[in-house]
Amino acid sequence: MKSSHLPIIEAAGCGACSRRTLLRGLGIAAVGALIFDASCQQQGSSLSTATTSTCGTGHCIDLGDAANQELATVGGAMLIDSARDTIMVIRASDTQVFALSAICTHAGCAMDYNAAQRVLDCGCHGSQFSTTGTVLRGPANRAVHAYTATLANNMITVDG
Repeated sequence: MKSSHLPIIEAAGCGACSRRTLLRGLGIAAVGALIFDASCQQQGSSLSTATTSTCGTGHCIDLGDAANQELATVGGAMLIDSARDTIMVIRASDTQVFALSAICTHAGCAMDYNAAQRVLDCGCHGSQFSTTGTVLRGPANRAVHAYTATLANNMITVDG
């Protein structure tokens, strides 16, 4: 079998590189880009999605439904999907609930709720938000949107 050498090619910043050297460099660059992209991809929230029904212009969450059990106790949190946003619903007390965008304003990552600290945590870059939506710790510098939420007769109603 006859072996042939690959011709020398000129590439920007490479000078006179062999095709093999150029392809090896491109391969290393591609792997580096994949690693960088994987570390910056949106992380998903660990919260469950609540079962909802439409009520008026909003969403209703029946706390009697076993699928929504996490919101039946203080400190519980679940997600609901609306047409415009993913909303985190938080049970703050026996009578109070909060509803906020679950998407961090810094890089668009989905967030979790830390019940012990009463904050929304972004696992991507460490931003934290209060239950009213204000930024407690950056890099985010804009508040998340807060929705009107009420609790009455074992039903949470979220306008959004």
